[in-house]
Amino acid sequence: MKVTEDAKVLLKKAMKDNDCDCLRVAVKQSGCCGSQLSFTLGKLNEGEQPTNISDVPVVMDKEAQVQTVSLTINAEDGKLVIDSGPSCCG
Repeated sequence: MKVTEDAKVLLKKAMKDNDCDCLRVAVKQSGCCGSQLSFTLGKLNEGEQPTNISDVPVVMDKEAQVQTVSLTINAEDGKLVIDSGPSCCG
């Protein structure tokens, strides 16, 4: 996963405004539609070791790491946007 400089600024501001210290990425199972990624701001739990991505502390498990390899968090018009990279048909 990559975080652009513009996205980093927005994330850092949102973390400060909401008294959070990390971005959490999780995989949520959604029944017949497969899995979805969930992005939330939160507080680090005792013993957690976040991964710093572009100076943004990120907490995610192995499954989320695999699913976010080609993702980029970007900023457009003052909002965060998740770019999943090139799409393909299977």
